[in-house]
Amino acid sequence: MTEQNIAFEEGKQCPVTVEGTGGGLSISPNGDMLLVGSIPSPSNQQVEAWGGKWRAKLITESEFPSIPIFAIGSEDWILETPCNPSQMEIEAPGFCEALYAKEECSMAAVLVDSDTGIIKKITHVPLDEMFIERLVLSWNPFRYESNDYNTSFNPKEFTKRVGEIFKARPSKELWVTSW
Repeated sequence: MTEQNIAFEEGKQCPVTVEGTGGGLSISPNGDMLLVGSIPSPSNQQVEAWGGKWRAKLITESEFPSIPIFAIGSEDWILETPCNPSQMEIEAPGFCEALYAKEECSMAAVLVDSDTGIIKKITHVPLDEMFIERLVLSWNPFRYESNDYNTSFNPKEFTKRVGEIFKARPSKELWVTSW
């Protein structure tokens, strides 16, 4: 089996297929975080904000895993990044432990124009230790098969549940009520 390296470069075609718009978050088995934001025709202001200050919070909904949410540049641009931890564990076993073990956590963030597939901006976002700790505590129970104490969601059910959360409350409200 050959290992494939993927390189992201501003002004070039994004090497991964991004379906739809919004944010797609993934974490490698060694705890590296990658966010690919797919936005139709991002404005100059959005491209500039992408390289600016980011803030991170978690949306929590009862037994559902926490959903990372980011304010990019200001609270005017909120990006939700739903990620199914049980599916992630299948794709990147041990990612929670690796993420938690990192000395300093940062996330590579790639902004892609969803109309053209061209990468507009790449930045590295430092993440607060408390955010990572809360994320891992929320996601780690989903590492194991579901039982009476945890519930894992298959990809279809996860997508349906996430859709219900975002239909019920707008992003700004979710941001304000998250921690």
